[in-house]
Amino acid sequence: MIKKNCKDCGKEFETLKRSRYPRKYCNKCSAQRKKDYEKIHLITADECEE
Repeated sequence: MIKKNCKDCGKEFETLKRSRYPRKYCNKCSAQRKKDYEKIHLITADECEE
């Protein structure tokens, strides 16, 4: 186990050292990002920034 800092909230979390895809976010932020990504089809072009 190694300790890393979450790129969203900055909190320190533990992850496996030999994982195939190293984690960048803690469990809480990962769950929030997944939830937001599932709703991506609801975003319209008018809501996006240029």
